[in-house]
Amino acid sequence: MTGQISEDGMYMWDGANWVANPNAPGTQNAGAAQAMAADASQPMAAESPSVAAAPVAQQPMMQAAAADVYGTGTWKIQMADSGLGMLFLKIACLLINACTLFLAVPFTSVMYYNAWASKVDIDGRSLKFTGNAGGFLVTWVKTLLLSAITFGIYYILIGRKNVMRWVDSNLTWA
Repeated sequence: MTGQISEDGMYMWDGANWVANPNAPGTQNAGAAQAMAADASQPMAAESPSVAAAPVAQQPMMQAAAADVYGTGTWKIQMADSGLGMLFLKIACLLINACTLFLAVPFTSVMYYNAWASKVDIDGRSLKFTGNAGGFLVTWVKTLLLSAITFGIYYILIGRKNVMRWVDSNLTWA
């Protein structure tokens, strides 16, 4: 029987269960050691020799939950969009777009997403927005053309989320 061996070498994965490793060091004398350690007044429970408990090292999520280690930091995602700085940035983007007859939408959108991503904080780690105006323009024009060709059906079903998908694909850890 071959398979993945546990870190301590005592167990082996057979594809469905963790079983005792017959080639583990010290397995020849393990039966005698167990018999000597067992109390003579208590009968030993009959255990299936082919199925053993899973090694503790193979249960990392249980250990993390028990120790309260995972996800204990602060998350600042929705609040990254608030504050006077972001309000003034939104007003500035709107004024720039109005003055350029909305030709600057790709540039102002990238400017806004850069500012937003720099304010997001997840467990003490910051985000970085890596998108550019050209990528935004391609996504926006593709959505506009496909929506016009399909009389708005593309926009209703898929297109309205294209910009957010593009933003998500351009976020990385700072």
